[in-house]
Amino acid sequence: MNPAAAANQKEEFKLKDTKPQLGERWPHGGMHGGGGWISSERAASTYDLVEQMFYLYVRVVKAKDLTTNPVTGNIDPYIDVKLGNYKGKTQHFEKKTNPEWNQVFAFSKEKTQSSILEVFVRDREMVGRDDIYGKSDLRHE
Repeated sequence: MNPAAAANQKEEFKLKDTKPQLGERWPHGGMHGGGGWISSERAASTYDLVEQMFYLYVRVVKAKDLTTNPVTGNIDPYIDVKLGNYKGKTQHFEKKTNPEWNQVFAFSKEKTQSSILEVFVRDREMVGRDDIYGKSDLRHE
């Protein structure tokens, strides 16, 4: 792999801070014809009675060039995401070395007991325990 491609691949799999648009969308751009998302100038609603909660959103996008199991000759990958006592699991793909999940997990920031997010790449086995193909720990604040 050439150095430019290796640098691009490292950047692609870095931890990224995103701010997704959450909330209700007004038709035709909102009350004042703006961007369409309800802002602080909006009318009161029943949603104002609910206490705001904060979440850590984790998006599992894809894996590239996974090695196959030398015994079976294939890999059935999935991802386990663990934050303290909370755990998420993606769907598994059969015999796929370049899986794309594009799956999002939401962890409540108030109820988490850890600041370390553990990400495991696993190979699903029909008999016995699933193999771990890789692990990464990410610290969040």
